[in-house]
Amino acid sequence: MHPTLSSFSRLHGLSGLSRFFSSWFVSSSAARLPQAEGSEVCPLPPWQHQQVRTRKRGTEYQPKNIKRKRTHGWIKRLSSQGGIEVILRRMLKGRKSLSH
Repeated sequence: MHPTLSSFSRLHGLSGLSRFFSSWFVSSSAARLPQAEGSEVCPLPPWQHQQVRTRKRGTEYQPKNIKRKRTHGWIKRLSSQGGIEVILRRMLKGRKSLSH
């Protein structure tokens, strides 16, 4: 095929696409004509720009010494086989503090 003809056919295909998209843009812009001046910048309703408040995050950890000692303390560790294994692992690793 001749290079000029192939480039022409490519351009012709693009013009069909551009015609399609330009009609789409014109129809969408024509639908927005009756608006106040300066509202083109922000076409969303004003209530969609407000902050949505949800549940607070990051407040899960509220330290309590009694809970910490009862869950991770020496007496609790020695009361079960798994707790003894935790203490032994920490001894083998050379931890300075074996439990709370």
